[in-house]
Amino acid sequence: MASDVCSHVKVVVRVRPTNDSEKCDNFRNVVQVVDNHMLIFDPKEQQIPCFGSQRVQNRNINKRANKDLKFVFDNVFGEDSTQVDIFENTTKGVLDSVMNGFNCTVFAYGATGAGKTHTMLGSQNDPGVMYRTMKELFRRMDEVKEDKVFDVAFSYLEVYNEQIRDLLANVGPLAVREDSSKGVVVQGLTLHQPKSAEHILEALDYGNQNRTQHPTDMNATSSRSHAVFQVYLRQQDKTASLNPNVCVAKMSLIDLAGSERASATNAKGARLREGANINRSLLALGNVINALADPKSKKAHIPYRDSKLTRLLKDSLGGNCRTVMIANVSPSSKSYDDTHNTLKYANRAKEIKSLVSLSLLSLCRASEALQRIFCSRAQIRSEQLDLERQLKENELRQRHSEEANLQAQSLCAKEKTEKATCKHERKIAALRTQQQHIHKRMEEATVRFLENDGWLHRVENEMKLLGPNAQAPEVLEKELCCHRLELQVNDLKQHIKQMVQLTVLQDQENSRMQKILNILLPAHNRHYHVLCEAGLVTPTDEMENHELEQLVLRERGVAWADQEGAGQHRKGEGTGKESHETNEAKTSGFCSELAPVKPYRHIRHPRIVQPLCLSISACLSNKQSLSYLDDTPPLCPKSTLNIS
Repeated sequence: MASDVCSHVKVVVRVRPTNDSEKCDNFRNVVQVVDNHMLIFDPKEQQIPCFGSQRVQNRNINKRANKDLKFVFDNVFGEDSTQVDIFENTTKGVLDSVMNGFNCTVFAYGATGAGKTHTMLGSQNDPGVMYRTMKELFRRMDEVKEDKVFDVAFSYLEVYNEQIRDLLANVGPLAVREDSSKGVVVQGLTLHQPKSAEHILEALDYGNQNRTQHPTDMNATSSRSHAVFQVYLRQQDKTASLNPNVCVAKMSLIDLAGSERASATNAKGARLREGANINRSLLALGNVINALADPKSKKAHIPYRDSKLTRLLKDSLGGNCRTVMIANVSPSSKSYDDTHNTLKYANRAKEIKSLVSLSLLSLCRASEALQRIFCSRAQIRSEQLDLERQLKENELRQRHSEEANLQAQSLCAKEKTEKATCKHERKIAALRTQQQHIHKRMEEATVRFLENDGWLHRVENEMKLLGPNAQAPEVLEKELCCHRLELQVNDLKQHIKQMVQLTVLQDQENSRMQKILNILLPAHNRHYHVLCEAGLVTPTDEMENHELEQLVLRERGVAWADQEGAGQHRKGEGTGKESHETNEAKTSGFCSELAPVKPYRHIRHPRIVQPLCLSISACLSNKQSLSYLDDTPPLCPKSTLNIS
């Protein structure tokens, strides 16, 4: 079952930009790309608001109602997608299977003028899937050339009016036969061995010049044939052995002719006959795909012989083959029916080998997407919280440095003061540079978090498509809730570590201040008593000593308005009052700028940590608000827990 899931046909849709003709005729867009996996065909028109706050829909009764069809594919590329985007999400992953010996097929399907040839071939300035695939193949071969020997050959042919022509050789129609050992063989088809990826690009340019193209009303350079570019890869281990391992794989890159309606192209005569053959071969290809996809018809006959195209792809479709379909559509209403038919065809191809377990596959895909998103989300949140911790530590260190510098200026001699000031300025400059770097990293992390939030929103919208009444399945809802709770628990744990680290840092500063006080208080007491014995104590000295005693004894004092004014006046007095200024800076200044950190009982007493964690886990499991034990203060503000 796992192999069936892995080998399902991968379907991607590419919406080309509107061309000049569609812009001049003011055709409306009928394709709306919702995200990387979903689009809406013929979306409903927006309602037009009228005066009086009432909405009236501008509807023409003679106009047909909008279909508003939603399609979900493996990938959807909008008008601004590049050739690199298509390659990265289609054939680059297919090369893994080619290197392991499996046949692979990548084909572009769509109406004429939808951009198939541009996607597959591109131009010299902007190469398409074929050239980029070959370049990546040669790069991978070069990586393992020490262990393996590779032989590469390629061919380029077209199927035109049910006839096969070699685009790299000027020969007539070629016949197709089946060999019991070699499979399907085109007699007379030339094989070329490239020396590099550039050699392949030259061969593609030469073959495209020989390809059958005729203008129609829908496309001035309409491809009237199916172009099939096939690469044969033979690899063998370099190790000496009696039975060396030889692996042969074939990769087919196909630019299908555009499906078309005679009424839209105004085809007549030869062009009409070409269109009929194109549609017949495309119908045969669809029948083969449907037969391979239907689990009830595995033993039934597969109609490979209905078309030369399907005969060529017999050993590439089904079996040990990975298939990628690139559906090209036009966003303009000018190609309304063609775009609708292409999307229906692509939606049908998407069902190959996934009909039995479609619902399970969708649930698994959504579950895997949630796992990836929340794994990335947890890393981003961890980085954000760590940066917040670094920022708080930085601010705390700056504050401690400022206080230490003020203390040095109040106590030390001039020479030592200047030296301490220079050291302080260098430290502050380094801390501010670090602070700027932290802010920059926080901005980058915020951008990544918002991007992750956008992906989560898209997955939630896709989950609603899986359940009835636009509601996500209960299994996915529970999984989403578990991811959110797990993220909140991780945030709480990191907040606890953050508070412990900040508390340790503050305790170190408190210890230093305590040592200073233990030295200064006895010295102050001795000097005060000496002044008292000498009768040199001033009223200011008595008041300052009284305030100091109140602070030491933790007594509440009343500060009158005239005392506050007198204190401010004393700050502006001459140099004889400098000792008072320094005292004031050491006491009131320190208390107002940096309040002492309250001790946490769960930090000083480890036995409290376990019941606290149990309480948090119980509250999270019951989906209740957090409540903390006893009088323990919250470890983090509630606002930081609202993580979407």
